[in-house]
Amino acid sequence: MVKTSFVFWFMYTFSIVVNAQVKIEKESKVMRSDVPSNAVGWVEEVFDERKIMNWYFETSGESQSYEAKFYQKRKKYSVEFSKDGTLEDIEVIVHWRRLPKKVKQKISNYFSEHFLKTKIRKIQIQYSGRDENLKNWIVSKKSNEIIIKYEVEFYGKSSSTKKLWEGLFDEEGELLMKREIILEPSNNLFF
Repeated sequence: MVKTSFVFWFMYTFSIVVNAQVKIEKESKVMRSDVPSNAVGWVEEVFDERKIMNWYFETSGESQSYEAKFYQKRKKYSVEFSKDGTLEDIEVIVHWRRLPKKVKQKISNYFSEHFLKTKIRKIQIQYSGRDENLKNWIVSKKSNEIIIKYEVEFYGKSSSTKKLWEGLFDEEGELLMKREIILEPSNNLFF
């Protein structure tokens, strides 16, 4: 009986640890009217030059959020809100060459220390902070109270596997978190 309880406890604990390091994300397009009005209002107030905006409902593990995606001034933005419409962060897709030299060096060092080969799929600069500070940043591009992080999706090859990963790096390029990305199977045929 004690052995059985220990086995179940071990399996439960192990599954929590494994799940904490895996990202299974699902996004569904939603109508603007389905999104909390405070989220829609914030985006419309701050990003007045947008042309086409798409809203999505995203589930990732236990968390749920709304996300506005659009282009402004030739940059692709993603603005994420909690389920109740509270601003979480703003992400802007960037190219590797646009990252600060120091950040690129630290991320490159991390890659070479942990993988035989890597290929970057997507980089987003993630901006977070208080609503007013983020509004000021959008308008002036200046604010000392904005938290900057780098979200990097990459394929990492080790001696035995090749997996898709998401790494979150701080403003200096130090790794904060890494998790495997599991892509949902698609019913679509690709040719």
